[in-house]
Amino acid sequence: MPLSTNKNIWQFLALTTILFVLFFSILFYFEDLFIVLIAGAILILIAEKVIKAFNRCMDRFPNCNRKITGLILLTGAGFIFLFLVGNQVQGLGTLIGDFRNIQQDYASGASALFSERESELSRLTDSGVVKPQDLQKIGNTIFSGIADLVSKVSYYFFTGILVIPLMFGVYFKHHNKIADYIQAYAPPEHADGIINALKSIGHELEDFFSAKMLESAIVGLICCIGFYLAGINGWLFLGILAGFLNIIPYIGPLLGAIPPVIVGYIHSPMTALFAVITVVIAQLVDNLYLIPFMISEKVNINPLLSVILTLAASKLLGPLGMVLAIPIYIIYKIIIKESYRELINIYNK
Repeated sequence: MPLSTNKNIWQFLALTTILFVLFFSILFYFEDLFIVLIAGAILILIAEKVIKAFNRCMDRFPNCNRKITGLILLTGAGFIFLFLVGNQVQGLGTLIGDFRNIQQDYASGASALFSERESELSRLTDSGVVKPQDLQKIGNTIFSGIADLVSKVSYYFFTGILVIPLMFGVYFKHHNKIADYIQAYAPPEHADGIINALKSIGHELEDFFSAKMLESAIVGLICCIGFYLAGINGWLFLGILAGFLNIIPYIGPLLGAIPPVIVGYIHSPMTALFAVITVVIAQLVDNLYLIPFMISEKVNINPLLSVILTLAASKLLGPLGMVLAIPIYIIYKIIIKESYRELINIYNK
């Protein structure tokens, strides 16, 4: 489609861009609630796919009661989840205790070192380059960072309990009626364009998140198995974190590897080496099999553009921007494309 020379079209697109930026700026301002909403949307997508798969399987067994079978499966999954989470909470408690011990050991060890070798280190201490208090501050920083992380996870968990069930209720009650609402309240000449734009956004985002969830699930599963075999405390959470961060193009795998390596090194250098080997194996599977044969068909975006978007969003919006850079770009691209098509139709009449 050739570019229009009508200035009204470009003024409208510029206004649309400004409103789009303002909308996402507000969402990122309320970042914690935004994360909960994103988690809810992803869970809804997963629930839809699970329900479709369950119905396809149950179609082969018409004599089975679907509600009873579904209830049994949900109950079993719930018990497994609680069992795994209970074990991981205990492991995380042990891990936090290890960090506290390391903090104390560094402080006491540093004090002993300065006492035993006071003559050798007098020059450094006099100049203020190295002090035992510095190591104490490092330990305090590590421990406070862990405490902040636990606090944030608790906030997300309890907020999710309040918000996500409401999201499920509203979505499954009204998602089939969205087109009717648009036909009823939108201007008649724009209703079809709005519906097409929403459908395009829904399909592309579903393809993107489906591909990324599949990729992250496989990478996270490999990491969970490797971390468990290596004997790393909190192996489930660290594996899930590695799988989640794998969504971020190019940078995510490195970020996901750092926590398990640090936690493994606390146990022993060999454990840290096993953590590195696990991450390397997961990335080899991802780059040699998942991306070429399973992901590339669903995620159609230029690699250079994805890197630029990710780095720019990281600079402007932080870690959450890195994760959402490509989905936001997909939404913006479709909105601008559909708006331009509608405007061309309007002004060419």
